[in-house]
Amino acid sequence: MLIFKLLHIWSMFAAVTLLVGEALFYARAIWRADVAGLAAVRRLVGGRPVIGAALLVAGIVFGLLAALTGGFDLLAGWLLAAYALIAALFAVNGSPWVQRLPRLGLEAMEAEAGQRPVDDVVRAMAGTRTAVLVVVTLNVALFAAIVLDMVVKPL
Repeated sequence: MLIFKLLHIWSMFAAVTLLVGEALFYARAIWRADVAGLAAVRRLVGGRPVIGAALLVAGIVFGLLAALTGGFDLLAGWLLAAYALIAALFAVNGSPWVQRLPRLGLEAMEAEAGQRPVDDVVRAMAGTRTAVLVVVTLNVALFAAIVLDMVVKPL
């Protein structure tokens, strides 16, 4: 039981670090209309945050294993809240605004390589600025709520 709890905490800590870090870097580059910065984020992260997403899924599995082997009630209120928060997290990250970020990053890379007008990318960044701010704020808030739920176990 303790090993699953440790693996759950480690996996989630790493996942949050990578996923929130990526979102903040994308948001910062878009907010500043920094085409080179956006291209750099895309180059570093790649098309999808595979490692962060894999760690998140691993953290969920280890959390369920910790609950099952530790005698937790899987229908306890704080766990039901965690399930709902995780579902909301997946919904936000499956949204078109979040899914647009890697494509926008690729467009920035193309602009850097001279294959696309930089002004087109700057306009696209300006058009997504508010949506990106909203989804990044939601992401951070959801992760914070999940951590609070796990620590406080309020229900």
